[in-house]
Amino acid sequence: MRLRGLRQARQRSGLSISQLAERADLRRENLARLEQGQEDVDPSLIRRLAFALNVQWTELISGVPHPVPHLPV
Repeated sequence: MRLRGLRQARQRSGLSISQLAERADLRRENLARLEQGQEDVDPSLIRRLAFALNVQWTELISGVPHPVPHLPV
C-alpha cells in the first residue's frame, strides 16, 4: 500500500524526515522509502504515523487532508 499523503502531511507539519522518524519510532531510511512508495506499510504503522503527524490515517492513504476531530476536555 502506498501512502500518497505522507510527504504532504509531514511537510505541512513542518517536520523533517528525521524528526518524524523519531516521533514514529522508525529509522529515517525506512521513512524515506515509505514516502517514495518503495516499502510496504502495515496498519499499525499507518496509525503511528498519523498519531505522530496529528492527522487522520485516511489522509495518509488518500492524500486528501481531513480535519482531526477534537474532543472536549
